[in-house]
Amino acid sequence: MDTLGIFYAIATVMAWGTWLVPSQKVKFVNEQVKIFYVAVATCLIAAVILFVRGEQTQLESAVAWMPVIGGLIWAVSAYCAFVACKHIGIAKAFGIWAPLNIIVSFIWGLTLFGQFRDSSLLIGLVAIQAIALVILGILMIIFSGDSGSDQEDKEGKSAIRGLLGAIGAGILWGTFYIPATYVSQKSGVEISPWASGLPLAVGMVIGTSIMVALTGKAPKMENKLDYVRVFSSGTLWAIGFFGMLLTVEAIGTGPGYTIASLCVVVNALWGVFYFKDPTPKSRAAMLTILGVIIATLAGFVLGNLGLLEKMYEITRLP
Repeated sequence: MDTLGIFYAIATVMAWGTWLVPSQKVKFVNEQVKIFYVAVATCLIAAVILFVRGEQTQLESAVAWMPVIGGLIWAVSAYCAFVACKHIGIAKAFGIWAPLNIIVSFIWGLTLFGQFRDSSLLIGLVAIQAIALVILGILMIIFSGDSGSDQEDKEGKSAIRGLLGAIGAGILWGTFYIPATYVSQKSGVEISPWASGLPLAVGMVIGTSIMVALTGKAPKMENKLDYVRVFSSGTLWAIGFFGMLLTVEAIGTGPGYTIASLCVVVNALWGVFYFKDPTPKSRAAMLTILGVIIATLAGFVLGNLGLLEKMYEITRLP
């Protein structure tokens, strides 16, 4: 992983791990409104960046708007997550979709983009072990304490619906970036991540607008400061979004998105040391910190498989 790749990865993890903090205590009429403002902020920032960089001509081709599909996928992913949280609780839902995000994104890297397809058996085993440790670390964070939801013990149709929602969120949130990446790597049309960000954000706005419209609730805040807070959250999400695209471009699809998924580690740290949930020095907090260490180290290994491959080849030279 080169220096820029490291910078992009850190920016992505920090931004996506922090984006909920500014608006955490804002009262929303529903979760769809929160996601709507994230999409709007991302779209505004993407448009400004596009015109400042003078890359709007890159969007003259019809194929350049393929990332809109990714934005729609993103919106459906959010809906699936809402369904999952409602029926089986946040802890179980997140515990299903977060590891699925990592697995699905890495599979896309292997199958669609050929990441590590020709690597040695040793590197393959290291990759599998790293993925397993990332999942273990994230699960330790997620299940370090009770979710507090009274929905977790529900059975029957409600539980099945929640399980399907979590699986859908895991698969789709591990897939929404694929159209943008595919355009830049496979279509032959040269589009920078900065330019492809606008079509994706437009898709996000379209999808979330439909979601808000279906709720029948106006996306209004109680006061002006709440608007500042929610747009701050949207700005941080946008930073993480562009950082993720650049990370994928720098180090590859599978490792890039897997490292970006470690934002849950930063989110957990905010929960323990800022929101005191779980309480610092408690058993739940200790498990969370241990999960942070395991997931971070495993993510670093996964992101440096290319370097490990080169080092392995050097040791085999006569």
